[in-house]
Amino acid sequence: MAADPKQSEALRQIQEAFESAQQKMSQLRKQVETHSALAQAKARSDLLQQEKERVMRELGEAVFKQVQKGRLELPSSFAPLLKAIDQVQLKVEAQTREISDLLQEGEEAAQRLKQKNTGAAHSGVATRTKKL
Repeated sequence: MAADPKQSEALRQIQEAFESAQQKMSQLRKQVETHSALAQAKARSDLLQQEKERVMRELGEAVFKQVQKGRLELPSSFAPLLKAIDQVQLKVEAQTREISDLLQEGEEAAQRLKQKNTGAAHSGVATRTKKL
């Protein structure tokens, strides 16, 4: 039996569509792999940048401590940075005092409330019943 020309054409079109889909899937897979490799490289780069920033911060803190102790003298061009550090430190200390004051006020208010509640419970006077 000879194959029907319409059926042969349909099979050929299906085969072409299948091969085209396979090629597109292969291209897509390569793009995904490339994107994944780029994302991993970016993540590693970000981690290295964070590590560099941490080490630079530690270096700066170590140098600053040596300057404070008088063991290291920086050029005068660093004066604005040292002044900025002093100003930030003053702001930190003021903020710490403010937080401490707020905590103290909260503690005092809690103590007053506690005393008020304990005092009312032991007043010896019966509480008034509410009318509904």
